[in-house]
Amino acid sequence: MNVKKYIRITDFCKGHALEESFLVSLHEIELIDIREVESERVIPKRDLRRLERLVRLHRDLEISPQGLLAVDHLLNRMEVLQEEVLELRRRLNRWE
Repeated sequence: MNVKKYIRITDFCKGHALEESFLVSLHEIELIDIREVESERVIPKRDLRRLERLVRLHRDLEISPQGLLAVDHLLNRMEVLQEEVLELRRRLNRWE
């Protein structure tokens, strides 16, 4: 397994005191990508930031996996809109 690219779900769950079934439920509704590499279920490291945000939302606000799907979509949309606003401000500043 390429250690630099993946983290085992067992390691992630131990580190965050989670049941693996929670991650499987997130995978079933396509919120996260679980792969099998060398007979181990793993998560791409590039997805860790997003996964940790989902875990915090689940724990802190007691949001179900289905609710996390909606929240994640809205947060991603908000980030895109913020980037668009920043780009438009940069363009506007060039004309001032």
